[in-house]
Amino acid sequence: MMDNRRRSVLLAAVLFALLLTVACSTARTRVVLLPDKDGTTGAIAVLQGEKETVLDAPMTSAEVGAWGQVEKGAVTPDEIQQKFSQALAAQPPDPISFVLYFEEGTTVVMPESRGTLASLFAEVDARQAVEVQVTGHTDTVGQKEDNDHLSTKRAETIKQMLIEKGLRASFIRAVGRGERQLLIPTVDNVAEIKNRRVEVIVR
Repeated sequence: MMDNRRRSVLLAAVLFALLLTVACSTARTRVVLLPDKDGTTGAIAVLQGEKETVLDAPMTSAEVGAWGQVEKGAVTPDEIQQKFSQALAAQPPDPISFVLYFEEGTTVVMPESRGTLASLFAEVDARQAVEVQVTGHTDTVGQKEDNDHLSTKRAETIKQMLIEKGLRASFIRAVGRGERQLLIPTVDNVAEIKNRRVEVIVR
């Protein structure tokens, strides 16, 4: 997952792209730092030659003139919506995670996870651009080598389902982790449903 600092920098970068206004036939570029959805804010540095202007408070801006001068200021929510609504709308949606559980020793999705599977398909279908990470896991029943194979087969099963729904194979990465990353720590040969899972991240 992207941390708050990186998300804030990304938002600033999106807005860096661009407010170009014409003033006396010269172009000016404006950078705006927005808070993350949880209210936290990172920081971004605007470099112009050897001069560095740091934005580290939400709703602050730096405007770079044609001659290299940097003016630091503030923006209002209304101004953000008026001038940057298209850039904000173009941002990709946040990543979302799904967890699917499997019948013991098989690649069969449990009935309790069928609703989650349908939600996964709907989310992928709703996104214009999508990248999917599929990670298979097992419990500790059986040999580790067999569980490595089974976890990969589970991930590949979900990948194939997504392909059948129309998603290109190149957009999906499927891997198996065997019993290395137990959600519920157990000793060997314990059948634990929450460890027999596939975790899917849709970006």
